[in-house]
Amino acid sequence: MEPVSMIAAAVAVGAASGLGDTAKKVVADAYSALKGLIGRRYTVIDAEVLGVESEPEEPLRRQLLAKKLGQAGAGDDAELQAAAENLLRVAADEAPEAAQTVGIRVSEVRADGGIEIADLTANDGGGVQVSHLTAGESISLRGFTASRPADPPTAPR
Repeated sequence: MEPVSMIAAAVAVGAASGLGDTAKKVVADAYSALKGLIGRRYTVIDAEVLGVESEPEEPLRRQLLAKKLGQAGAGDDAELQAAAENLLRVAADEAPEAAQTVGIRVSEVRADGGIEIADLTANDGGGVQVSHLTAGESISLRGFTASRPADPPTAPR
């Protein structure tokens, strides 16, 4: 997953975790840290963050946020990426239902070397979820696509 898409997904997971009673303080703290970094460094995207918070399950909101993050240069912000990765890791452990809300899940992957997960597409609205990845070297996630099923055609009246 490219850095800005990962950051947008983390915002959505953080927002979704706040929607339920099961949100843990550690998830809320990680989300506050991520949102605080975004707010201090990239004020031009406040509206997009609010959009994702209002509809964390909506892929178009996350795509727009990722686009705006990229335009603002957030893709090169190592501290912001680390905060997003931390939130995703904490949410996978403490509030996995939040990750399911936004459609992201790969679970229990272990490798002595590196792990690369790329070009996954889910067309059923279920999305792709990531948790419990352990690698001896590096982990690379990129090219995730999720879409909702098309509405069935309606008969003409």
